[in-house]
Amino acid sequence: MSGPGWVSRLVLDSPTPGFKQLPSAAGLLLALIAIGILPEAVVSQPLEWWLGVALVALATIAAFALPWLRIPHGWTIVLPLVTMAGFGLFRVGTGGINSPFGALIILPVVWIASEEGRRHIAIAAAAACIALQLPYLLGDASWNNGFALRGFFTPVIYLIVAAILNDLAHRQRLQIASLRSLADQRAILLADADEHAVELEESEARLRESEQFNRSIWDAVVAESVVAVDMHGLVVAWNPGAERMLGLSADEAVGIRYITDFIDPAQLIERAAGFDSSIDPVNDHDRFAELLEAARASYGDNAEWTYVHADGTHIPVQLSGSPRTDGSGNVAGFIFIGTDLTKAREVNRLKDEFVGMISHELRTPLSSILGYLELIREEAEEPLTPEQLTYLAVAERNANRLLSLVGDLLFTAQVEAGKFPLERQIVELGEIVAAAVESGRPAAERNGVNLIADLPAGQVVVDGDPTRLAQACDNLISNALKFTGRGGSVTVSLAETDLEAVISVQDTGMGIPAAEIDRLFTRFFRSSTATRQAVQGVGLGLSITKAIVTAHHGRMDVASVENEGTTFTISLPRTLVASRTIEVIGDPTNEETTA
Repeated sequence: MSGPGWVSRLVLDSPTPGFKQLPSAAGLLLALIAIGILPEAVVSQPLEWWLGVALVALATIAAFALPWLRIPHGWTIVLPLVTMAGFGLFRVGTGGINSPFGALIILPVVWIASEEGRRHIAIAAAAACIALQLPYLLGDASWNNGFALRGFFTPVIYLIVAAILNDLAHRQRLQIASLRSLADQRAILLADADEHAVELEESEARLRESEQFNRSIWDAVVAESVVAVDMHGLVVAWNPGAERMLGLSADEAVGIRYITDFIDPAQLIERAAGFDSSIDPVNDHDRFAELLEAARASYGDNAEWTYVHADGTHIPVQLSGSPRTDGSGNVAGFIFIGTDLTKAREVNRLKDEFVGMISHELRTPLSSILGYLELIREEAEEPLTPEQLTYLAVAERNANRLLSLVGDLLFTAQVEAGKFPLERQIVELGEIVAAAVESGRPAAERNGVNLIADLPAGQVVVDGDPTRLAQACDNLISNALKFTGRGGSVTVSLAETDLEAVISVQDTGMGIPAAEIDRLFTRFFRSSTATRQAVQGVGLGLSITKAIVTAHHGRMDVASVENEGTTFTISLPRTLVASRTIEVIGDPTNEETTA
């Protein structure tokens, strides 16, 4: 810090004017002591002497007694001015121009000069000049005396000293303000640092808790294999479920083996060839990410694959893969979750065998029952009464319903067994859709539902089994009519694009809850809306329709809003027939038509 240290302490850092007055009070006290012990220090004019002492004492008392914190700071300048006047009178009373105590005037000059603002330089110099001229102003000394010049020359020196002090004080203020600002900033930074330290400690505690929680979950997952890999397919994490499913410990797999080492090579090569034959899925680890993206695009994020156990056993798994990101959000690898399907497949196989066996055993007696019912109806010698015919019609209707259900069960068993027969041929889809609409009109009229057909004028040709496609259309229309209340409508439309033929069945019925849409095509599943409305059915129609569409290499979509309606869409690959004559199945005239 530049400048005299005592200046900084006495005039810059004092909290009250009392502290700034202390040097003047101390100077007066020393002067009084000197008068008492030094023979050359005498009081020549007691009145001025006492008046000077009184003024300095009054200023000192005021400096400490008055509430200066509530008084404007500008008024504090009165204290050093009164003190300077007191020292001037004290000088007059102790010898005038010959007084040894004239130097006391410098003390209030220091106070005034150290105040902020250049005007205080002039005030200090002017006040010093007046104080030094008091002997002449009071007639104690003659103006003709050579010492009068000192009364004017000394204030000039005080003016120079005041200017220097004022500049030093100004610089001190700037430095102190800067230091205080730095101190405040440091305090803020320290407070922020403390707060951040507390937050960091809390975050670390939460992170440790989260890591422990994740580790507990990771170790608890034993039914599924969870394998994390890098961008090349190298294993970087291996959970206990993977150890159980694939027969290797984490130490034997992490950083050593690749995920492709555990997938059936033949299946991997066969599927990879379907979307990029240039990639070697077994050995080309540099293109693993590219291979995985192509596989996800072709098979989705969930597909059935075959794992190979360490002992060579093949394990069917439902494998889902998802990207794994780093702290910056960039893809750093992938995570594969595999669910063993061995038991599920065995259960499904046994269930299908049971359903097939029961269905087959029911089909024969039902066919016999229907045959005998027909014989009874056609008995000519003993005709049935109208009441008996009514009973017979009920029996036939229920027997036919059971026979249709048995047929559906057998069909689903064939689908699950991979023995789904198709008699493919060129089919004009418009005729099949129109026939399905006409078949549904009696049910629509009974239910009070408006059944609308929106079919194109031209032919829409596909390659498929007409019987199965008609069954799919019948199922969707029948479902729409069952789930649409009286006064509603069902619209069946057929359209085509360059690549697909699209059949849509849209109803204004009760709709399907969003949470249940993914389960619609599961066998024996019935939506909660159907259960609440007591709509008849066993939940096989949509699963059968889905199987028929899949067998035709098509896709089936559904969109539904509860209490507003549902739209089912079948998209089938179009058959492009160029410059040849085909026989259109379903044409009642059986004429040849040019496509």
